[in-house]
Amino acid sequence: MGRYHIILILLLVLFSGCIGGNKANETVMAPSYSPTPTPFAVKTVQAPVPTPTILPTEIIPKTDEKHANADNRSIAVEVNYREYVDWFRNYNLNIRAYTPQEYVCGQYTADMIAASEKAGYKAYFAAVTFSDGTGHAIVSFKSTVLGFTSWYFFEPQTNELITPETLKDILSQNMGKDVTRVDIYGYFDDAGDKDPATWRFAYPLYSKNY
Repeated sequence: MGRYHIILILLLVLFSGCIGGNKANETVMAPSYSPTPTPFAVKTVQAPVPTPTILPTEIIPKTDEKHANADNRSIAVEVNYREYVDWFRNYNLNIRAYTPQEYVCGQYTADMIAASEKAGYKAYFAAVTFSDGTGHAIVSFKSTVLGFTSWYFFEPQTNELITPETLKDILSQNMGKDVTRVDIYGYFDDAGDKDPATWRFAYPLYSKNY
C-alpha cells in the first residue's frame, strides 16, 4: 500500500510539471497597437533680411568747355592704398541718408572727395552709366599695390571697395541694372546745384566699356 501511494505521488508530480511547463512555454502575444501618425514637419522659412537699396540717378556727364583746355590735369595723383582705404572706411560712417532730389549718390561722392582732399588724399569722381541711360556716382582713386598700378573705387553709401574687374558685377547686382561704362574725371563742378545731371566735368582720366 505504501508503494502504491509513492507511485501515485510520483505520477501527480510528473503531470503537474508537464502542465506547468506548458504554461511556461506558452507564447504571450503582446497587444497590437496602431502606430500614432507622425505629423509632417513644418519647415520654417526665415524672411530674408532686406539690404540697403542704392538708387541710381540721372548722371550724364557734360563737358565743362571752360576748363577742358585750360591746363592739363590728365595725370592722376596716386595715394597710398592701405592708408587711404583705412582712412576712408573709418571716416565715412554712412551717417548721411540717401534722400531723392536732396541728397543722392552725386552728393555722397562729392562730399567724400572733398573730405579726402582735406585729409591729404586725392580722390576722383567716377560716373557709371547703365544700359537704360541712367547713371551712378562713386569715388575713385589711383594707387600702386605690389608694383601694379590701377584704379580703385569706393561705393560711398556702403564703403564697398571695388576694382575695374569687379565693378560691373557688383553694381549690376546691387542696383539691378546692367553697367555699360565707367568714366573717371579729374574735375567736376556742381555749381551749387544738388542735381548731378546738371554738373559739368572735364579732364577724363579713365574710361572703360563693359
